This record gives sequence, C-alpha cells and structure tokens, in this order.
Amino acid sequence: MWSCERMVALYHRFIERVFYHFYREFAWTFDAVAWAVSGGLWFGWVRAALPEARGRVLELGFGTGHLQLALAARPGVAGIDASPQMARIAARRLRRHGRAPRLARGHAQALPFPAASFDTIVATFPSEYILDPQTHQEIHRVLAPGGRLVIVPSAELDPGIYARVIDVVYRLALLAPVYRDPQVEPPPVPLRIAGMRLTRRWARVGPSQAMVLIGEREEPLLDHPSRYAANH
Repeated sequence: MWSCERMVALYHRFIERVFYHFYREFAWTFDAVAWAVSGGLWFGWVRAALPEARGRVLELGFGTGHLQLALAARPGVAGIDASPQMARIAARRLRRHGRAPRLARGHAQALPFPAASFDTIVATFPSEYILDPQTHQEIHRVLAPGGRLVIVPSAELDPGIYARVIDVVYRLALLAPVYRDPQVEPPPVPLRIAGMRLTRRWARVGPSQAMVLIGEREEPLLDHPSRYAANH
C-alpha cells in the first residue's frame, strides 16, 4: 500500500516531467498556454523586469524570447536557456524583427561568459535552478561590481472568480499561487541571493501585479546556502 508521502513524491516527479517536455518538445505551445492561464497578462508580467534592467543585461531562461526582443535595441544583451526548442523559437522571433540573436545554450550553474560581463542579470519566473548555490556563484562571477540582479518570481491577479479558478490550476501544477486574499499579508521578502540583499516592489500590470525582487552587488558572495524562499 502506497503511503501519502510516496504519492506526493510521485506527483511531484510527474509534474517535473510534464514541465520538462513542455519546455522542450511542446515549447511551440508555450506562448498560447502562458497567455491562456494568465488572462493575457503573462508577457506584461515578464516585462515588469525592464525598468530595473540597466547596462549590459543577461537573461537567465529566455524562453520564447519576448524579453530578449524588448531588450534587443540595447548593447551588450544576451540570454541563456537549456532548451534547444526554446532557443530556436526565440531566435526566430528576434530575426523576424530584424534583430540578431545573442543567445546561448546552457545552464545557469555554468554560465559561458567571462567574469564581470554584465551589469544586470534578469530571471523571470525561474525554476529551481535559482535556488542552486552554484547558480549564485555564477551570478556573482559574471555580474560586474555595482551590478544588479532582477527576479520576477511571481504575479497575482486582482481578486475575483477568474483569479480563484486560475489559482487552482497553478497550485495543481505546483506553481506560485496567483491569488492572494487582500486581507492577508504578503510573504516576507527573501533575504539574499548571491550575497545580495533583495528588496521587493510591485509592478502594476492591468488587473494584476507582478513581484519584482532587486539586489545590488555590494559585497562578496557568502559561503552558505541561499535563503531565497520565493513561493513557487
């Protein structure tokens, strides 16, 4: 007889496999699915990072390339993603708009860039890689002194029936909830990533708000596991 713990573990592995294939073989469905489950707000949530990005920008997990396109006019912009299918979709999007792709295949735990290459590192709706201490070491390595880290970990729909229904879908998929009771205090701000103390602001996007976490590189990377605890 299976225990409750084993069933939960199997469900987590099942969801992980679903997302693995969603970002690869089924990457062509990503934009439509993201639009549908956010009420058309997903790409606005992603672009909430733009006002905080400055100088040379590296995007971790560029996906289908919407933020890369928004950043394409700036010099020194690059992106990295582990999915070859996402890379092809993003490259096509950039070329259609007359922009040369500056995209790399790889993982955040081993960034193929020299030290101090970027002034801003951006990650929107990152997966578990953002929790990895090796990712933090790499962020610290490629981020120039005085640079900043910008993370959009989650977003919230304004209260309503739609928000409650979509929130159920997100919770079943083990994603950060998109509905929060306005009477309940928001979760505490994560303390540090890559040695940077994070502050939080909310960006208004239509009938929703996106959480934006911002860290400034001002000190050496501390040799301890991250205390990042975004709710996803």
